[in-house]
Amino acid sequence: MKPALWLCAWCGGGAEDEASLKDHQEWCLADPRANTQLLEDVARRDGELSQEALVAAARKRRQATGKERR
Repeated sequence: MKPALWLCAWCGGGAEDEASLKDHQEWCLADPRANTQLLEDVARRDGELSQEALVAAARKRRQATGKERR
C-alpha cells in the first residue's frame, strides 16, 4: 500500500512521494541559514512567496553549488 503523504521526521512537513520527500529533506537538513536567506530573498524580490519561485531559486542555488541532481 502506497502512503498518501510522506512526512519529514525533522519538521513534520509532507511530500507527495518519496522523491519529493528526499528533495524536502535535502532542504531541511542542508543549511538553515542559507534556506532562510533564500526565503527572504525570494519574498523581497517577488513581493510574495510562491512554490514556483522557491523551486526556481533552489534550483539556481543547487546549480551554483554544483549539487544539481541529474
